[in-house]
Amino acid sequence: MSQTREKNGSKKTRLVMKRKEVKQKALPTGWREVKVIDFSPLQRGFDLPANEIKEGSYPVVYSNGIKNYHSEYKSKAPGVVTGRSGTIGEVTYVSQDYWPHNTSLWVTDFKGNYPKFVFYSLKHLRMDRFDAGSGVPTLNRNDVHKQSIFAPPLVAQKAIVSLLEKWDTAIEKTEALIAAKEKQFKWLLKTLISDQQDNPEWRKVKLGKVIEDIGDGGTPSRKNSDYFGGGIPWVVIDDITFKIEKTKETLSKLGLSKSTAKIWPKDSVIVSTGATIGHVGIAKIPMATKQGITGIIPKKSITSEYLAYFLLAHTHLLIKYAQGSSFKEIRPETTKKIAFSYPEINLQKDMVSKLNTAQKETDMLRSLTEQYRTQKRGLMQKLLTGKWRLPLSFPRKRE
Repeated sequence: MSQTREKNGSKKTRLVMKRKEVKQKALPTGWREVKVIDFSPLQRGFDLPANEIKEGSYPVVYSNGIKNYHSEYKSKAPGVVTGRSGTIGEVTYVSQDYWPHNTSLWVTDFKGNYPKFVFYSLKHLRMDRFDAGSGVPTLNRNDVHKQSIFAPPLVAQKAIVSLLEKWDTAIEKTEALIAAKEKQFKWLLKTLISDQQDNPEWRKVKLGKVIEDIGDGGTPSRKNSDYFGGGIPWVVIDDITFKIEKTKETLSKLGLSKSTAKIWPKDSVIVSTGATIGHVGIAKIPMATKQGITGIIPKKSITSEYLAYFLLAHTHLLIKYAQGSSFKEIRPETTKKIAFSYPEINLQKDMVSKLNTAQKETDMLRSLTEQYRTQKRGLMQKLLTGKWRLPLSFPRKRE
């Protein structure tokens, strides 16, 4: 029996050694597989209570990035910092002398590696996986120190960084364009709708006068068999860009096929009226809504998109009329009392067209940014593991 165990043990050892040999052979020449502690050891940051911060030029790096500036620093630039408590997984590169906050972990020694390469490597490590906290997310540096990282020669590190920085620049430029487009959209919304409320050519009524139907959402009862077997999605508002996101469970599981629950038809206006108030969407398909989300069907004199944009431009009114102490919400009967103004139908359509165009431009840029991020993640996976190698040029020796 002991001989069998010995034989199996030695066989297992040989298999492990063989796997390690194969792994080593797969690495490009000059690359090493090392533990994080031998590549970029981490240390807890330094205490700095908010009331002790003195305004200065040195960034204070918290678990979620640079959030303040102090008159003193604790570490020389460049720096790489990640979250220790609160926010886990975010990695910050610092190009000037800085103060790593006690909620963070900072690299104390780059061990001869290129600092920006260390930044990308730790980012690729996805340290949010090592959350050791029960309530507040917490990162145990010992868990991270045990992880393996691939370390290429310095010249390869710099080449990889140079390429990844180009993608970062493209992402940053696109995000700047998105910010500009969002600013333009808000200006259009204000100019076309908010600033026109006193226009003498516009009709002024209470919102209830131009509503065909309005109602609250609800939560399906699992005890009711009518809530199972349908195909109508139960939805929640995703964001304010007129996109509706289905929950993972549609009514094929929650059901509405035979239920008396309200089903809002295509083109209904969907508004979040509880908790987070003021997100607006247009129903692209028939749907039901959860609690805290109201459905509205406008009369034919009002286009659904104009009503949606009007509510988006007047979120402050929805919030103003919301009631409740711990949980704020605005009821349908109260929503009907909101002052509403609108132009004739053709002008509504013209305004909607301009706002839709602005929204589409922003959506295209968001999609482009996500493509850049996806492509960058793919590049990092290939480049930081040595699966893809960049052509490198080495300085020629003088004769």
